Amino acid sequence: MALTGLCFKPAGDDTKDKGSFYATVDGKMFKLQEGQLLKGILEKKGGTMDGRTPSRTVITTIINGTSYDKPDKTMFTETVSFEMSYEEAKLGEPDKYSVALQYNSNDYKMVKDKSKVKITSITWDDDRKHFRLSADFDCQMRSWGYPNDNKKDVSLKGHLTNIKVTVPSWAATPAK
Repeated sequence: MALTGLCFKPAGDDTKDKGSFYATVDGKMFKLQEGQLLKGILEKKGGTMDGRTPSRTVITTIINGTSYDKPDKTMFTETVSFEMSYEEAKLGEPDKYSVALQYNSNDYKMVKDKSKVKITSITWDDDRKHFRLSADFDCQMRSWGYPNDNKKDVSLKGHLTNIKVTVPSWAATPAK
């Protein structure tokens, strides 16, 4: 007796358009908030008035994890936030980037010289109003209260895959 099976994709199924996020914190899986849309935005950050920091275009995305009450009964949502400088069609390590982590009721910032972010793919949609971003990251994260809070550094590793990034009209270019 032979068994055969067919798999059909329902009309309107846009699973190919859904991004994914995978991360571990000190080897433990970062759990995503259920039903979360994974997305980012291209935005312009203004420079400083003294001219030391020029304006720049960045990709910003925030990934939400689980929410719970801390011991003091205040709500805490675990998040991973990325900000990466953007240059048209540039892959690899962005010129500037930052990663922040809210995890286990603590706030962390990336240790720059012990962290890496690498853009692995940027694929534009035909209408040039969105692109899909994929990136890998391996970051050492340090608590905001270091060294006074006695929290140890944590390791944040993982990847973003096919995240839909919205491009505002000021940055959109005509399709080629």
